Order: sequence, then C-alpha cells, then structure tokens
Amino acid sequence: MLLLTIACCCGCPAYYGTPMFSQYPSNAALPAQVADLRLREDPRSAQTARQLETQMRQAHLLAEDTFAGVYTTNVGKRVTVFGGTGFRLTPSSDADAEIERLTEQYSLGDAEVVESGVRGRHERCAVGRADGVGVVVCTSVDHGSITSAVFTGLSMDDSARLLGTLREQIVSTKGS
Repeated sequence: MLLLTIACCCGCPAYYGTPMFSQYPSNAALPAQVADLRLREDPRSAQTARQLETQMRQAHLLAEDTFAGVYTTNVGKRVTVFGGTGFRLTPSSDADAEIERLTEQYSLGDAEVVESGVRGRHERCAVGRADGVGVVVCTSVDHGSITSAVFTGLSMDDSARLLGTLREQIVSTKGS
C-alpha cells in the first residue's frame, strides 16, 4: 500500500509535470538557414513577417515573444513560419485552436493530427490555399511555444517533417 501511495503522490505529478518543466521557458530566434531554406530579408518578406508577428501578438495576448520569417529554396519552395513563446497549459487544444484561427485565412480543409514523438508536443496539419496556390499549414504546440508554418510545393508529410526541423532550429528551451 505504501508503494502505491508513493507512486500516486510522486509518480503522477512527475509524469505529467516533466513536459512542462522541460518545455518552458523557451526562447525563439530565426536562423539565416535551415536545411536548404534561406531566410529572406527583402522588403516584401520583412513586411509579411511583421504582419504575421502582429497577428500572433493579437491572437496570443499572453505570448512572451513572437517571431515570423519567410524562407525559400533555390527551386522556389516557400515556407512562412511564425509563432510565439510563453507558457501553454493545454497544448493539444491550443493546436486545435491555432488551426481553427488559420482556417479562414488559408481556406483549410480538415486538420490531421501528426505524431510529434515528443511527449507534451501536439501537431496538426491541414491543406488549403493562399493567393490561389495550394499550401499545407502545420502547427506545433508544446508547453513553452507555438510554431506554425505555411508550406508551398510540399506534401503534408514533408511539411510536418520540415516543421519539426524548423521548430528545433528556432525554439530553444532550458532543457535543450
């Protein structure tokens, strides 16, 4: 009986609390290059980034910091990434809410849950359209950050994988 009490009193909080403590606080910084993507710093891309940061700030009032950037490849693929840092108690429902927030803007279809492989991190992707071009929109939310991206010229699976790579390069936590 003593072992059961110890397991319930210590094990459960440790199991559920570990993702929170390892994922928050977090910081974000956009690198100049991620895989074959290069950060664009031309006036149009900078304006797009500022607009997305403003939208993130408005949608996520408790965000500690926001970020946005436009990346491209030599073959014309474009990735627009944006997000914010700050404590998130319910990352699963926050991922659903972020896809819902982006649905009208990108004419998104039904979202699919993507397995992140990280406890406490929840990801969703959906196919849509932006300026007449087919896009995939993915979001990744954990207890310390939210990262979303709009991908052109990629499948849903490739977009989800690339979002993971972007997120790992952009967001850092005290545990990493």
